Amino acid sequence: MSTSTPTETHSATDGLGRLPLICILLVQLFVGYEWLDSGLTKIVRGGFSSGLAADLHDRVKTATGWYRSFVDGSIIPHAVTFGYLIEIGELLVGIALIAAAALWLFRWRQLPDVGRYAVLAVTILAALAATVMAVNFHLANGGTHPWLIPKSGFDESVDLDALLPAIQLVFVVLSVGAWRSLRRAAAAQARPPQSLPKSETEVPYRGMQRREHSTP
Repeated sequence: MSTSTPTETHSATDGLGRLPLICILLVQLFVGYEWLDSGLTKIVRGGFSSGLAADLHDRVKTATGWYRSFVDGSIIPHAVTFGYLIEIGELLVGIALIAAAALWLFRWRQLPDVGRYAVLAVTILAALAATVMAVNFHLANGGTHPWLIPKSGFDESVDLDALLPAIQLVFVVLSVGAWRSLRRAAAAQARPPQSLPKSETEVPYRGMQRREHSTP
C-alpha cells in the first residue's frame, strides 16, 4: 500500500487550485486571438473604414430605435474615423489579452509586483474596451436581448457579440480579485512585527533574583 508524502499532497492541491486559473487564461488567449484576427482582417482586406457608413446604414435598420438614432446621428457622419478606431482597438485589445494571459501563465512567479500590477491593469482595460465594442456590434447587428427566445427558429439566441461581454467580464473580475490579493499581501508584509509579550515566568524569576540579593 503506497502512501503520499505531505510534499506530494501539497503539490497536488496546488495543481488542482491552479487548474481553473489556467483554463480561464487559455480562454483569454483564444478571445484575444479572435480580436486580433478580426482587426488584422479589416486592415489586410481593406475597405473597412471607407465602407463602414454604408454597412451601418443597412445594418441598423433592424436595430432598436434609440440605438438607430444614435448611429445615424453620431457614428455614420464620422464613420471613417470610427472605422480606424475600431481597427486599432481590435488590434490593441487582441495583443493585450494575449500578452497578459501569456505572462500570467508562464512568467507570473518571476514578475515583480509592479509587473504583476501592470499585467492585471492591461487585462482589465483591454477586457472593458472589448466589452464596449462587442456590445455595440451586437446592437448594430439588430440583436435583441441575448437571453430571450428569438422570434424565429433560424435566429441565434446568444450570438458571439452577446457572449463575449460575459466572458470578458470574467477576466475583469479575476484580475480585480488578483489585484486585491496582491495589495493585501503587500500590506501584510509592510506591517511591523508585533512585539512579543513577556513570558509569565520572567517576573517570578526576577523576584527570586531580588530575594537572593537581599539575603545576607
